[in-house]
Amino acid sequence: FLEFPMHIAGWQGRPMTLERQYVDVLRFDDYLLADFMGPMSGSVNLYAAYYRSQKKGQSAHSPRTCLPGGGWEMSSMTQVPVETGANGHAFYANRALIQKGDERQVVLYWFKQRERLLTNEYTVKAWLFWDALTKQRSDGAMIRLVSPLLPGEEEQSADRRLQQFAALVEPMIHGYVPD
Repeated sequence: FLEFPMHIAGWQGRPMTLERQYVDVLRFDDYLLADFMGPMSGSVNLYAAYYRSQKKGQSAHSPRTCLPGGGWEMSSMTQVPVETGANGHAFYANRALIQKGDERQVVLYWFKQRERLLTNEYTVKAWLFWDALTKQRSDGAMIRLVSPLLPGEEEQSADRRLQQFAALVEPMIHGYVPD
């Protein structure tokens, strides 16, 4: 992800680094963490973690478990379609509304396992097993987008912001995470 662009269709990114304690716990092979400001108000935080070989103790960590561990309360969790604009192509992502104190954020995340974009952690594990058996591969990634709700902002605004950014980023991820 070192060469992932920080200018994407009007969105300006600022790369960030994770603290060593998180890198040691997550045990990924590569990652991307950046804040992007877009053409509309608000920002999107992009985090992608790539694992060359997923096995016990070294695999994509689901935000479903990590976010509550960081003190965030999940108010809702659903799956939503994300239109990429490429020939009507859409994929599904998990969508969560999270809250810590007065701060609220909307989260979109999905897993990329070879050519598949998945939302269910158990399905990810089933495909990992199958691909390890049939293709001798267990690599994959988790992609997470987070957008804070600005004071007085409706969830739908953050949803539009995340949908727009996800539609731009998802096709780009294929250049950094092998099918």
